[in-house]
Amino acid sequence: LTQADADAIKKDISLAKAVAPDLSRRFQVTAKGTNTNTSVDGVTASYADVRNVKIDQGNFITDQNNLSLSKVAVIGPTTRDDLFGVGATGVLGQTVRISGSEFKIIGITQSKGGSGFSNQDDIIYIPLTTMQKYLAGADYVSTISIQADSAADMATVQQEATDLLLTRHKISDPQSADFSILNQSDIVATASSVTNTFTMLLASIAGI
Repeated sequence: LTQADADAIKKDISLAKAVAPDLSRRFQVTAKGTNTNTSVDGVTASYADVRNVKIDQGNFITDQNNLSLSKVAVIGPTTRDDLFGVGATGVLGQTVRISGSEFKIIGITQSKGGSGFSNQDDIIYIPLTTMQKYLAGADYVSTISIQADSAADMATVQQEATDLLLTRHKISDPQSADFSILNQSDIVATASSVTNTFTMLLASIAGI
């Protein structure tokens, strides 16, 4: 997936309210003699709306940050606690080092909590272009999040995005697609299935 794919979705799918490409990797991050291993997500300004990320302090990544390849970062509260101490204040304006590069902290997100095996508070957001150039050394994206106009439009947007990407990637057989598309219903169903599996596993252990 590429930025061009995201641009095409935004341009050609009228029911797509917003489109947010991102590129995620895990890195060892250091600050003031402390360190943590966390997810670093290269994002655009629209990511906050599409993925419902709220800012507690400071600001989120902007379009200008991406245009200028800024080395700025927005961190989750768990990452803040790991690097600066639980509930630390005065974090805005300080720096973290990611893969040898220093990033200035411009924002801290509101707590969202964990989901499954991931913790949405244990994360660092940086500009997508900065991620691609300085950390990943690649111009692809790992995910494109699409916000539909309404829940009723989800299936239509999903099908139109599938058809568009198949055409752009020159793939005639949908079974050979080099991408996969999930909507929120799919994700909830998968999470419920995993939860049920763990419940049955625990029941089996209890039975034994």
